[in-house]
Order: sequence, then C-alpha cells, then structure tokens
Amino acid sequence: MPTRCLPLRKSSEDYRLRIKRLWEIVEKENFDALIVSSPLHIFYLAGTLVRGCLLITKDEVQLLVNRPVSRAKKESVFQVEELKSLKALPDILSMLRVKKIGAEGQVLNFLKEYFEVRNITPFLLEARKIKTPFEISCAKKAASMLNRALKRALGKLKPGMTELEASAELEKELRILGHPGITRSFNGFELNMGHLVSGKAGLFPIHAPTGQGGKGVPGFPGGASKNKLKEEAPILIDFSGYYHGYYVDQTRMAGFKPLKEAEEIYKWAVKIIKTLVLKIKPGVVAEEAFEMAWEIASSSPFKKFFMLHGDRPLKFIGHGVGLQIDEPPVLAAGNKEVLKENMIIALEPKFHIPGLGVVGIEDTFLITREGLKRLTRTSQKWINL
Repeated sequence: MPTRCLPLRKSSEDYRLRIKRLWEIVEKENFDALIVSSPLHIFYLAGTLVRGCLLITKDEVQLLVNRPVSRAKKESVFQVEELKSLKALPDILSMLRVKKIGAEGQVLNFLKEYFEVRNITPFLLEARKIKTPFEISCAKKAASMLNRALKRALGKLKPGMTELEASAELEKELRILGHPGITRSFNGFELNMGHLVSGKAGLFPIHAPTGQGGKGVPGFPGGASKNKLKEEAPILIDFSGYYHGYYVDQTRMAGFKPLKEAEEIYKWAVKIIKTLVLKIKPGVVAEEAFEMAWEIASSSPFKKFFMLHGDRPLKFIGHGVGLQIDEPPVLAAGNKEVLKENMIIALEPKFHIPGLGVVGIEDTFLITREGLKRLTRTSQKWINL
C-alpha cells in the first residue's frame, strides 16, 4: 500500500505574493489591468486550471471562467464569475475604465481592436522564476515522492527486461504516489515521466536538447525502447517528481555488476555537480555556471564527450524547474542572466561515451542566500542493483 501523503495547504497570501511580484515587474509599463488567459498561468496565479481569464487590477483580482465554473469556485483562491463568451470581456473592461492592458495569447489579439494592449508573457515568466514558500514546499514534496518511488522500483529491475518494462516499474510507483503521468515542458518537449535508457541506446540523438537521447518508440523518439537491460551496460534513470503542479528533475546511474569505466566517468560528473554547489549563489551569472562545469570537464580524460548531443555538444549545464521541467533560466553559454535567491534550478553534467552510453547525474536545487540547497533526495552514489 502507498505511504499516505498529507497534502500541503495553499493560502491566498501565497498567491497574492505572486501577483504583487508581477505588478512590481510590470510597474514601468503603467498598465491599468492585466489579463492572464493561459490555463497554466491562471493556475500559477489563482490555484485552479481553467479556461477563462484572470482579471487583475490594482484594486481587485477576479477569475472569469468559461469552464469548469463549479470546480473553479472550489479551487480558486480568488472570486469566480462565469464568462460565457470572450466577447463579453471588452464591456467588462470598459466598465472599469481601463485604457492600457497587459494580456497574453488569444486574448491579447482579441483586445487589440478595443484597447492599447501589450504582451505580458515575458513578465509572467520572469515572475515565475522566483519561487514562493508554497512553491518551494511543493518542490520538496515532489522530491520526496520521487525518491520513495525510485527505491520501490529499483529492486524490480532485472537483466533481460526491456527499457520499457523497467521504466514502467518506476512509472507505476510514481503514479501510485500521485504523478499525473506527464511532464510539462517549456520547450514543447513531449515527455511522460522521464527517461530510462541503458548502454549505447542512450546515445541516440533526438530533436529536443536534452542531456541524453534514446531510441524511444516510433513517433516518440527519446527515452525507453525495446532495448534490453544488460549486465554489462550502465542504466541512466532521468525522471521527474511531481506535487501540486510542481516538478523536480533527477538523474541517477545504476548497474547490475561493477562497471569500472562507467563508474569512473560518473565520479567526474559528481565532481562537477559538487563543485557547482560550492560556487553557485545569488549574483552568479548563468553562463558562469556552464563555464565552471566546462572547465572541470576539460580536465578529465572524457572532455570531448561532455554534454555531447549527436555530433555536437550542448553548451548548457542546467535549467530552471517549476511548473515546467525545463523553464527559465537556462544555465548556458551566452546567457548573461543573474541567478537570484529562491530560484529553483537543475544541474545535469553528463558524458556521452561512444560504445558505452550516457553517464551523468542530475539534481534539483533551491538557490538560497548562502548558496545551493539540494532538494532531490536520492543518494548521489552509484546504484548497485
């Protein structure tokens, strides 16, 4: 039977903090009102995922719902009213005597006929980078559940199983604990719960810029395939944990017997991530994190295989994690963004070794005033099955 998980309590204060931060970010734009219409951003700001519009002024917040109204009234931390048609929105806004509006998506284009409107998607993404106390609590819960599911599944992996069969064991345990079975991606990458790949199969490049590839299945390249687990092949397990809309990202390596070469390479990956933990803190520039990792990797015998993706390297070492598994900021060459307190990031140093496979590690961290605090819970030691 699954261990009982007590739910965390969301509070209207936490959501008001998010809206306050959004207003601070858009302050120079002099908006009279903000209209948030993408379901995910409504969820971020109001606590319920619906079709409709979140109307935000300096004086009030109101959720106008097309559907489902009854569910929204139970879940939303703000007042809910029915919005039968988008055509009613201009009249609602006219009654509020607003002139300049910040909006997103379909609503942005619709309102251009009636008002001065500007896209606020970049501002919403900026607000999402800094996590609130409730968001951080959700990430911690997601990490705990992922660790528990992995422990339950590992004992069921056997040589001769296909990657799909092995992946299904972990997927089952995650689903039992409440994972929705899909991992939202900022970059549009179609991903279920993660990638379990073994040996050379992990070297198959895919269309998405990820730390590993995999054969996958026809039409969905990447991750587990009918490739069989072998005693002499390392197994990479890159999976998401989930709780109340929020993800964490974690990769661990495993093998059925001692794998000297793979375990030696893994030590370099662990060295990189442990060094970055000591050096990354608020004020560090995103590209500097990549440069630190690249410098360590370059001192290893495996430098030409570091973050290799097909025939060329990926010049990044990590990414933001939250409502989406791969959201901003990206810790990559050329990104001058300054890392800030209460951002949540994943670091994933990996080596793509011809004839062997992908070997690496990934953990999710909270950036605190003092530096990085690891959220993912699984031991960083190589896993002996």
